[in-house]
Amino acid sequence: MKQWIIVLTLAVSSLCCIVIGYAFYKYYTPPTERKAYIIPHHNDDTLRVAYIGDSWAAMHQVHDCILAQIIEDSIHRPVKVSSFGIHGKTSKEIYESLFENQSMHTFMMQGYDYCFISAGINDTYKKMSTDYYKKSMYHMIRFLLTNHIHPIILDIPDYDIVKVYERQQTAKKILRRTSIILTGSQINCKQTFRNALSDLINDNSEWRISILKYQEWNNDYQNDLKSYYLGDGMHLNKRGYARLDSCIVQHVLYNCNKAK
Repeated sequence: MKQWIIVLTLAVSSLCCIVIGYAFYKYYTPPTERKAYIIPHHNDDTLRVAYIGDSWAAMHQVHDCILAQIIEDSIHRPVKVSSFGIHGKTSKEIYESLFENQSMHTFMMQGYDYCFISAGINDTYKKMSTDYYKKSMYHMIRFLLTNHIHPIILDIPDYDIVKVYERQQTAKKILRRTSIILTGSQINCKQTFRNALSDLINDNSEWRISILKYQEWNNDYQNDLKSYYLGDGMHLNKRGYARLDSCIVQHVLYNCNKAK
């Protein structure tokens, strides 16, 4: 009887290890590319700009009309700005949401000329690998380009990544430490991810895309944290969105002028 208990215990333990191991493997593995579905384009004069991604995109919804009006005043044609974000999502999860999240799919099927993407912030927060980030961004960009949508990619902003790490509960800190061991990341990995994005763009120089570098709007670390960020050091306040949007406008205008 004791032998059967020992065997059963070992079997259950082994099964648990396999399940946990597979869960970790699936979580940290970069996404595989999926066949892009076709997004319809409109023949009217309205310029359509999407803002997708993580919580930064979700919290931008209240600023959509303001951004649309600024662009409209500059190009003298109707402009529609629409935001759709999902709090806490990594770059891989945002890419997969394009296919698996019905609300996200419906949002994209409205059709857009430009798409601003805030992705990768949670990759740095959760200490994913740069390979995970690069492949996720690669697939996302290709999805947009296949549909003739001009991507504008947000470089990793200069948020207070150390403060965000320190204010976590112990269980999450342990998980982040585990991620650091598994992915070879570090607590302050912002620049590493910026370098990874630069490498991705350099390796695909034929792409017609825009990169909104953090230096364009977020290059004075201490003052920017006070002026542009909420108390958590990770999310933008109203002034921060106004500053970010001013740079989005410049990228849209630049490409609109090039297209003439």
